[in-house]
Amino acid sequence: MPSESKLSIVGIGPGNPGCMTLRARRAIGDADFVVGYRTYLDLIPSLLKDKKVFPGRMGGEVERARLAVELLDEGSVALISSGDPNVYGMASIAIEVALSAVDPSRIEVVPGVTAFSAAACRAGVVFRESLAVVSLSDLLTPWDEIRRRIWLAASMGMPLALYNPRSYRRDWQLCEALEMLKDSGRGGDEAIIARNVSRDGESIRRSTVDETLLDAGGIDMLTLLIIGGVQGDVSGGGISIAGVGPGSVENLTYEVVDTVSSATLVLGAEMHLECIKDIIDGEMFVGTGSREERQVQRLERAMRELQNGGSPVITVGGDPSIFSAAGRYVGLERPLRMLPGVSAFSAAAARAGAPISNDFVLLSGPVSPDRLSSLVDAGFSVFLYNAGGDDIRSISDSLPESRPCAVARDLTRQNEIFVVCTSSELGDMKLDGSRYTVVVSGPGSRIRDGMIVASRGYERKYCV
Repeated sequence: MPSESKLSIVGIGPGNPGCMTLRARRAIGDADFVVGYRTYLDLIPSLLKDKKVFPGRMGGEVERARLAVELLDEGSVALISSGDPNVYGMASIAIEVALSAVDPSRIEVVPGVTAFSAAACRAGVVFRESLAVVSLSDLLTPWDEIRRRIWLAASMGMPLALYNPRSYRRDWQLCEALEMLKDSGRGGDEAIIARNVSRDGESIRRSTVDETLLDAGGIDMLTLLIIGGVQGDVSGGGISIAGVGPGSVENLTYEVVDTVSSATLVLGAEMHLECIKDIIDGEMFVGTGSREERQVQRLERAMRELQNGGSPVITVGGDPSIFSAAGRYVGLERPLRMLPGVSAFSAAAARAGAPISNDFVLLSGPVSPDRLSSLVDAGFSVFLYNAGGDDIRSISDSLPESRPCAVARDLTRQNEIFVVCTSSELGDMKLDGSRYTVVVSGPGSRIRDGMIVASRGYERKYCV
């Protein structure tokens, strides 16, 4: 096996080439071989010229992972996932297979824009405090476990993103999930039904939980449902709210690069503008005063720029739909459009390896130990945003002993912090300041060669 060959597990985004990151394109370009599910490879034909391509079948995840590792004997490999590799993608099985033969320094996970954040941005949905992401497919996870997670998230009032809602053979789980939401008093919650997000034939329609129960027609495996969240009007045009990812320019999507580079005015926090200043041709504006005052000033300045015929862009860290300043702008009856980006949880998960065993929860700010413990006990992987050092130390005792965790801040920026540790070690960490993202990995996970590996449950169907 050539010592210089590399395995890149690449998230190509939800479909549209504009939602792919610069880093993903580079990883594919640097590879000698490209391995992936045929449907996903069909989304990137222009990147496969002069490549040796190995298309796979649905259900052949383990087969593709093994092939990718075998091909490292001859050169570098890009193993393709749609969306983000850690969100029901190839990260877990690929790392599990690869670590039996490959030094971890030769494995990289390239994060991508997830389908739920792309759908949320298209529909103008923002999540302010929490989000539960659940797959309704019981192929790899027993239905009783899925039911427990849905009920817990619903009873806690969390918005939900539901993947894999309905297939030809599996046509009853969606109705049962919606019934649970109704029984928890959330029948009137708004529902976004997004199909083929960022691909040909995209459709996004608004409904409610009750209405969807009465008419689930057209919902299939290409559909994603978002229940709850704060919804606004993003009918297009006007001010662009651009997710600039975790820091480095290479984690920007092509859509964001094109929009920012052609903007007449780019507004945002100084730390965000500093990371992308090399692609900005227009004027930059930060604002003064408190955080809230600066956000108000940016919107007012952007509106003036728009009225004067300019093209303003307000930048936010990570993805606009996830705990960002976009929540202040959506719903203000201003013409907006939201451009998705690589989120902090995607970047942290990729850096850790494969910490998401299956379903997961995103939380913002301090969280009670009891709430965190309930979510972890239900089998969720958990990402805690905007945590301070005291918050991190306080949650140690509420987690299963020696559960693999990671702590990240300012990934891909100067002075970044990233640590893989066990839950018991969180209590002893000496961390100053705030803005940390804490990763609590899923059940069955372990730390191996400095990486977190959490099985997605393939052993239920395959011999891994």
